Amino acid sequence: MVHNKNLGQASIPAVTQYLQLADELNIDVEPILKNLGINQAELSDASLHINGDVFQDIIAALINESNDPLFGLQTAKFVQPGSYSVLGFITMNCETLGEAITKIQPFEKLVGDMGTTQLEHIDSNFYISWHCIFPNPIVKQHVVDNCLASWFTFAQFLVEPKFKDISLPKKVLLMRSVPSLEYQAYYHDIFKCQVLFNQDKDAIIFDLNLLALPLNKGNKLLLSTLENHAKELIDKLSQDDFSQKVKHLIDINLISGKFHQQDIADFLNVSTKTLQRKLKAQNITFKFILDEVRLDTARKLLNKENLPLVDISNNLGFCESRSFYRWFQKLTGVTPGDYRTRIKTN
Repeated sequence: MVHNKNLGQASIPAVTQYLQLADELNIDVEPILKNLGINQAELSDASLHINGDVFQDIIAALINESNDPLFGLQTAKFVQPGSYSVLGFITMNCETLGEAITKIQPFEKLVGDMGTTQLEHIDSNFYISWHCIFPNPIVKQHVVDNCLASWFTFAQFLVEPKFKDISLPKKVLLMRSVPSLEYQAYYHDIFKCQVLFNQDKDAIIFDLNLLALPLNKGNKLLLSTLENHAKELIDKLSQDDFSQKVKHLIDINLISGKFHQQDIADFLNVSTKTLQRKLKAQNITFKFILDEVRLDTARKLLNKENLPLVDISNNLGFCESRSFYRWFQKLTGVTPGDYRTRIKTN
């Protein structure tokens, strides 16, 4: 079978959530897997990954067999630390909810790269959104439901029990169409907050103050060990050239502030000199890549009319708005405000 590499890969623990629900619903998965050319034994090794298109086919078959419009949403009840591979245990050993969230982007590829996470803070709100690359719209809807509901369920597991009642989201945004009132109520029961449909992104919104909530299982020493192990696994999984790795790591760490040369070198488990040497071998510099990522992100954010320039500056990792304004004008010849005005005019 020829696989579509553009759909990425999925870890076996990610697949397991769907199979567990299928088992609860008394769905015989063996003939489904056999029809897809998959040996059930292949799904027993939690350290392995399967191709994204195979994962998409498995989910599509299970949805069809279950005849359940909320199949993906229900799989969230089976989430546990192992569902996120090493990332799950990394988040368990963080001290605050905010620290745990910052670990998602650098290590989410361990769970799978069939989607990407984006973090934004706007005014007093923090947005954590996920973009799924699956082309099958039905599967995509169920996978998004699984992702966001699993995030929330796992976050509730992580926070100290006395803080659970105040750790609820403000809203959940979903791109999917509006379901029946019965199903809307089910979404509300899962997320414990207002759920809006037909939105322009799939995201959970919560108060920025919740980032400081303490977790109940933190272990700094173990955290460091797990992160080192995760970096080794990421390196093995990655097929990109070195400059693309650097670009990706800068992109996903802009908002956390860990995008400087030393930070990226640490993520790649190399010295800054080695990082510089490898980039030089590709005739590119770290500053060039950083400017490229920042400028691309700045242009995207400036397209959002209601997003204040100060928030854009923060999301790009600038300490002061004035630094952002000068940097943007130096590269483009216009100020951020003038650039936004030109977009409106055109």
